[in-house]
Amino acid sequence: MRGQAGRRLLILLFLLLTAFPAAAGADDFDRLRRDASGISSLSADFVQKKSMKILSAPLVSKGKFYYAAPDSIRWEYVKPIRSIVISNQGNTKRYIASGGKMIEDKTGGALAMKIVLDEVAGWMKGKFTANPSFAARVQEGPETQIVLTPTGKNTAGLIEKIEITVSRKDAVVKTVRIVEGAAAETRIDFLHTVVNQTLPPGTFQDIP
Repeated sequence: MRGQAGRRLLILLFLLLTAFPAAAGADDFDRLRRDASGISSLSADFVQKKSMKILSAPLVSKGKFYYAAPDSIRWEYVKPIRSIVISNQGNTKRYIASGGKMIEDKTGGALAMKIVLDEVAGWMKGKFTANPSFAARVQEGPETQIVLTPTGKNTAGLIEKIEITVSRKDAVVKTVRIVEGAAAETRIDFLHTVVNQTLPPGTFQDIP
């Protein structure tokens, strides 16, 4: 079940991270890009909850996220199973815990994650590219929320809507909520976010 949920989330994240139409609310997206331009590094804890009607309780994963401009990213699941994806200088590698060691994944999963993480890097810089599969609107309030809804059949049965909450202060992403329908959704909360501080040495290097 967790493996299937993980693969489904990967597809949803890929759609999410390529789905900000510049034509919809162009002024708002220009502002978000300007606000995010001052981010040179970022680290955060995250909690990912997958809720499904058939489950008695959500599937909960926890981990750490690191970003350094222009395109270095480390996405690390700590619980329940440790896995790490590192994208740096055009290279992406994925490691999975096995037998008490971190083993590099040679099955092609890293390539799929590279597509996602390349988009994440652009997202962290506030660069939102056009995608006709979604219509976007920005809701202003104490925090800025971007709501994406599918416009065609490409996402039929996959996504009902996506809600992304970002800080009004610096456009840092705080929450992502992916609603697949009345029976399923995924929510990722980014916590304890630190911006523009020196990251630990070796953050984007190979795992020993």
